Amino acid sequence: MIAGKSRLKYELKSYQEMVVIPMKQMNEDNQELVWLKNKVIKQERRSKALEETFGVVTQKLRETMEENRIVRHRTKIQHQENKEEMDYQEHFFKEQMDKIHKVTEEKEQLFEKSQQEERAKAKHSDLNSGTTEEKKLRQEEIARFIDNQAKGVEEFLAEREKLIKAHEEKKVELRRQYLEEEVKMEKEFDGALTKLMEKYSPATFQASRSSS
Repeated sequence: MIAGKSRLKYELKSYQEMVVIPMKQMNEDNQELVWLKNKVIKQERRSKALEETFGVVTQKLRETMEENRIVRHRTKIQHQENKEEMDYQEHFFKEQMDKIHKVTEEKEQLFEKSQQEERAKAKHSDLNSGTTEEKKLRQEEIARFIDNQAKGVEEFLAEREKLIKAHEEKKVELRRQYLEEEVKMEKEFDGALTKLMEKYSPATFQASRSSS
């Protein structure tokens, strides 16, 4: 009787070891396999979604870079057109100033010529006619005329020099003000551009950690 119980106990134990436990382990393995398959499917879907998203973002970035290139090219063309317009205006105003300088030079030449002509008239006036007293008076008159003309020329040249100096100082001051305004404009542009870049500065990229 005892031997029969031992045999039954052995058979039950063998059944547990050979059938129940392996089936239980197989069931657990199957469940784990299903879980792993689902996890792989989810990862594949996620990878595909990320790949599609990355493709869209990459295409958008490529389009943005192309648009940026076009904008830069247009800006370069606009800059060149503005430079040509400024060069044209500079040439135009230079021609105007050249005309004014030419008119001024012609006026000075006529002024000097008229003085020479009047001086020549005085020098070549008839000194031999009339009485001795009249000749003497005429000579004194000519001398005073020439002396007054010489003094007038001397004063004219002094005043002219002052006028030219004042004119040149005004030109220098005007040029200084223009350069100051130009520097101010460049600083304002730099400040505005800096703020614009700060406004659209890309956020720092930080990759998220994947959970195991």
